[in-house]
Amino acid sequence: MYAPAQKSLALAVVLSGALVATGSPSARAGAPAHGPALISADKSPPQVRDVRFSRSSVAVRGLALVPVRVSLRLTDASGVLDNPHDMSPSPQLTIGSVPGFQSKLRPVLTRTSGTATNGTWTATVNVPSTWNGTVRIVSVGATDTAGNTFTTALSGARSPKLRVRGTHRPAVTLRYSLLEAGGFRIHGRAYYTDTGRPLRGKALATAHDSGCDFDGGAVNNVVTDARGTYEKRFRTGEQGTAGCVALIGRAARHQRPTILTYRMASTPAYAVPAAAMLQPADLNGTPPTTVTDDYWSALQPPQPCGPYSSAGLRRGHRTVQAMIGVDNRPSVIVNDVATYASGGAHRYLTQLRKAVATCGHGWSLVGTGVAGDESLLLRRREYIDYAETNKDTYVVVARTGRAVVVVADTGWETQHGHEAVVRRLSPAAVERAAVVNGR
Repeated sequence: MYAPAQKSLALAVVLSGALVATGSPSARAGAPAHGPALISADKSPPQVRDVRFSRSSVAVRGLALVPVRVSLRLTDASGVLDNPHDMSPSPQLTIGSVPGFQSKLRPVLTRTSGTATNGTWTATVNVPSTWNGTVRIVSVGATDTAGNTFTTALSGARSPKLRVRGTHRPAVTLRYSLLEAGGFRIHGRAYYTDTGRPLRGKALATAHDSGCDFDGGAVNNVVTDARGTYEKRFRTGEQGTAGCVALIGRAARHQRPTILTYRMASTPAYAVPAAAMLQPADLNGTPPTTVTDDYWSALQPPQPCGPYSSAGLRRGHRTVQAMIGVDNRPSVIVNDVATYASGGAHRYLTQLRKAVATCGHGWSLVGTGVAGDESLLLRRREYIDYAETNKDTYVVVARTGRAVVVVADTGWETQHGHEAVVRRLSPAAVERAAVVNGR
């Protein structure tokens, strides 16, 4: 059984000024308009005299919330600054670890007794079952009216703890997937961890990008169905943008809504292994190097008159380059392998064929079937202004399973690439890229 609240006040950690300030910059006090500024005599930051939970333990079941008070007593010669809503609030107190973006909770503190020079600031937090285990007050801080500031981490005996016995706890799952027309969706299921039964008709809060910290407070915007499943689409979200979901409960007075459980995810990692790329044995012994910038973006993969809708189905890619000798001249070979979902690789190749046949923009079809049935040999002709000449790059684009393979000979400076080289390299590139299909 858990001790009554009135018997747990002994949990208080009386620090009596033992916490060391992280900094104590001096500050100027106000001065008459026509007189010299007065320098504050207070050079010391606020001193912590007491920090505690109002009880040592609590039992919570399911979606219930149990209020628990936290308090912080401070003294200071010039007076503690009351600024609870600043980016660095004063005074402040942090609880962890709890569900949420940073696994921490910083409740809004209000002075409930005493004065600015010797007072107690408190907040009520609603404790959910998902805090199951032990949570602690992990840091405290404050600024005084003279500008002296401190922030101190608490650990060991100086870190007050609250034991939570949470039962029949809720949870949510989250999956993240890209939308074909752009943006992404998050979806999953809300359920009880002990029984697996769904949370039916339950409102959930979702957000994306910077909204995932719920800094302004979580807002419910989706509802689970009879199976506990939910879905939220963010059509304007860019690929790689984070999406999140939270189950929230009522807010304690002056506080934000209580987060019971929280999940966040971003673009799935569909890595293309190095083994899927052309190897030194294919490149006259030259080791390829990984491309990390967008210099070859026009070949990753080619999208003449694009972008194409199939780009939304691309899941990952790797690009390498190598300089080899051809006819006693250097030439740069570029090899890109991209993986797709839901038939995206086949769709991309269909869109590429149509674009090359109808819009051009310097791209033309030279041949087909050079690296399997689904392969195109293309020529890209660019006008080089400073040299007043055309330059040809030869490119093979092929599909193997869910992957699109690109091999390009880009030549060197204003020199043309070589059709024969990409014809020779592309079958080997397609064979190596097949590893992404599990073969």
